[in-house]
Amino acid sequence: MSDVTPDAELIGRAVAGDTVAVQQLLLRHHARLAGMMAAQIPVDLRAAIGAEDVCQEAYIVVVRELPSFTPRGPESFFAWLATIAERKLVDTIRMLRAEKRGGGRVMLTAADRTSESMVSLLQQLAVHSRTPSRSVAADELIDAMSRAMAELKPAYREVLQLRFIDGLTAEQTGRRMGRSEGAVMMLTSRALQHLAALVGDPASLPGVRA
Repeated sequence: MSDVTPDAELIGRAVAGDTVAVQQLLLRHHARLAGMMAAQIPVDLRAAIGAEDVCQEAYIVVVRELPSFTPRGPESFFAWLATIAERKLVDTIRMLRAEKRGGGRVMLTAADRTSESMVSLLQQLAVHSRTPSRSVAADELIDAMSRAMAELKPAYREVLQLRFIDGLTAEQTGRRMGRSEGAVMMLTSRALQHLAALVGDPASLPGVRA
């Protein structure tokens, strides 16, 4: 008998606010999704767009909209996830084309492991903000991340709040902050680096497994 938890069970737990189930679900499909996104990036933009970045943008939407997702078969979750990621990729391509036409240039490189960890933790914070955890360890993790966020300078704290907790797109965040979409992406990258410096090793935080 297989000890692999079925997608249907993970989805049910994720919708109910289980942050571990959310992570397991996204991790299970990540390699396939990243490969699909990498294959769809135009040749002339491969130095400017990272498949990992596209996936992370998609995950923000998934975490926000999971409560409304209804499974319709064994492949329905991945199909939904891929659709969201493809839309994010199209938006990124369109933005970069516009930047080039305007003489600007925005470089999007794949996030390093530390930044990815910070995004994952911020997504847990987003889930917790909508469905309070019943886990003491999870509550301690959220408290630790909230304290770290409070130490960031206001612009960094605002961009992370808007992007990863409120779930706004880079375009929506730019409108809210009065910045270009490219500037928001650069600010987000710097904010994640500063947050990582404050948090240190994510595995050392309560509720995070190595």
